[in-house]
Amino acid sequence: MEDAEKLLDIMVQNGCEPNLVSLNTMINGYVKLKNIDKALTILQNMFQKGIAPNAVTYTTCIDGLCKTDRLTLARQLFTDMQAHGVTPDVFSYSSLLDGLCKCKWLDEAVALLEDMEDKGIKPTTVTYNILMDSLCEAGQLKGAANFFSDLVSRGLQPNCRTYTIMIKGFCKEGLMSEAAQLLSKMEEDGSFPNGCTYNTIIRGYIHNNDLSNALYYRDIMVSKGFEADADTFSLFVSLLPSGN
Repeated sequence: MEDAEKLLDIMVQNGCEPNLVSLNTMINGYVKLKNIDKALTILQNMFQKGIAPNAVTYTTCIDGLCKTDRLTLARQLFTDMQAHGVTPDVFSYSSLLDGLCKCKWLDEAVALLEDMEDKGIKPTTVTYNILMDSLCEAGQLKGAANFFSDLVSRGLQPNCRTYTIMIKGFCKEGLMSEAAQLLSKMEEDGSFPNGCTYNTIIRGYIHNNDLSNALYYRDIMVSKGFEADADTFSLFVSLLPSGN
């Protein structure tokens, strides 16, 4: 970023004033470094220079604020962008939604999704995944299942992560038959399980004291070229008799 700043200075010295694209690029760089204050300073300087921020500018800052746990400021910036006549897009909504979910503000996250739909902005599968994952983590499996059905009814295609999230939700509630059925449906729908999917259902069976099925899916996982991750491996090791 120091080199980028120097290049920006050279631009100015040569009579080439930074524009929206170059300043958005700088903001993105500082957000990646988690230097959000510097990114926000550039945003303020844009107003002073008469350069109007666009949805990309705001979304980048909102995403950075959410990922550094500054959710209150992210919500304020989301309001400010609309006050300045900039309409949030699906990425703006998804960034804020992700921040709300990570802070477990699920009621506000659901309300944000509804606001998004009311304004004619179509959620993506990724948007639904964010909310469904947080609902499952909070033990609100029914709510996650409702959003899964809503996703399908809207013509969106569940992806591998969508199915894995729901399988994890079923496993957490001890509903292993439902988890296995969803795994089968996933394959029928042409969305093939990955290593994360298999590790998830294997851990579910171990936690629910069903070693036979855990080993069954372990064999399938290995046959498809995937491996146990650290968490799954640790669970298997914990089942070994002492000294084995």
